[in-house]
Amino acid sequence: PESAQPGNASSTLHIYMRQRMVGWTRHLPPLVALQVLRAGAGGLRGLTDSSASDAVPGVCNLPSDCSGAFCSDACCPTNRTEDPFCPNCRGANWTCLTSQTQIGLGQDPALGATYNDFGVGGNSGFCRYQAPVAGQNKSSAYGARLLTSHRVFAGVGLSQAQFMAMPGSDQADGAIACGMCLEVTAKMVLWNCDLTHPQNKNDSSQWPVHKVIVMVIDQCKDNWDRYNDTEPTGNCATGHLDFDIYPHDNNPGNLNIEDVTWRAVDCPSDDMPIQFVFASNETSEWHFSLHTWDMRSPIKAMEALAECSNGSTAWSPMEFGSNGWAYQATKVCNDFAANWPDNVTLRLTSVYDEVIIEQLKVPVDRWYQIDNWHAWPPVDGSSNFVESKAPPSEEANDDTVTADAVGGRQGFEQWR
Repeated sequence: PESAQPGNASSTLHIYMRQRMVGWTRHLPPLVALQVLRAGAGGLRGLTDSSASDAVPGVCNLPSDCSGAFCSDACCPTNRTEDPFCPNCRGANWTCLTSQTQIGLGQDPALGATYNDFGVGGNSGFCRYQAPVAGQNKSSAYGARLLTSHRVFAGVGLSQAQFMAMPGSDQADGAIACGMCLEVTAKMVLWNCDLTHPQNKNDSSQWPVHKVIVMVIDQCKDNWDRYNDTEPTGNCATGHLDFDIYPHDNNPGNLNIEDVTWRAVDCPSDDMPIQFVFASNETSEWHFSLHTWDMRSPIKAMEALAECSNGSTAWSPMEFGSNGWAYQATKVCNDFAANWPDNVTLRLTSVYDEVIIEQLKVPVDRWYQIDNWHAWPPVDGSSNFVESKAPPSEEANDDTVTADAVGGRQGFEQWR
């Protein structure tokens, strides 16, 4: 509530007691405590699920008390073993993730954030946002231009607790999370532009507190729901982030981050159009799958214009999966993708219900397959979502470039 301002004695006492209950006192530095206070009492006290209004006060009534975005106070944290999401958002709930500060609750050895040496062997991750090529770095990697042009600081794997579809929704895991941008606050080592050389990696006292923008490119599932009583013990506990880096010597050192807070934000796409990346060059008007890159806000639905056997047209819903958004013929009628491949028409709906329509010329005459990844090159769209209700802060925009030391948005034109 707006009335619960930092400095309000009751709010401060409530947050302090919640810290004692969860055992966070040892793990919450002043920065994180301030973040929680800034969120207002609603950041922690407001976890009560309105759908559980008939529940007995002070009693954890599962599952009704955990059917919404949050668990009730009674369920969190005392019954965390039954609901490992507390106190963060449940699943990829965009409204929740943009309005509530999320906390990396991992404890040793499952810290709030870790680093993944992407440069050793390469892997595309669940979202398939980078090519699985060894020896690459941030700007040389094939992949989303938000990442390679340094508009975001890094790609991250996100705990399954927030990567997965929101409970009760008809979305698939990753449909909202893939390509979602996060504003992260943490004390972290400084890197060069391509995330190959960390500075003062062995002296954490030299690490500054940064607020940077990152992009979700993978899920983090390693024992994400494993707890010992109320303590998370899995490597990907709720709120956890796994930063992709490309250390030049394959020896990044111990750079893990203990105290991490973040929220979802609209991506700094600016004038950049959405790109469409087909999963395979062996596709046709009967079936194709594609990923989308560089969206300002996540896509919650995609449809393809289909032509029916009687000559009429209809929008055919596409389903999200491991190969992205998939079109399958004959779902709405005896149909196939209209105007394949010269003018394939797609309708995209954002989490804000903004709708754009893109007409794509699929490069079937010149594309080639990158092993275990995508058909190349991507197809440029003509637009991007305009609406922005959760913009990143100016501080985060500045620190995203500062943390890279050099680089910045001018790299976009070189990539293009």
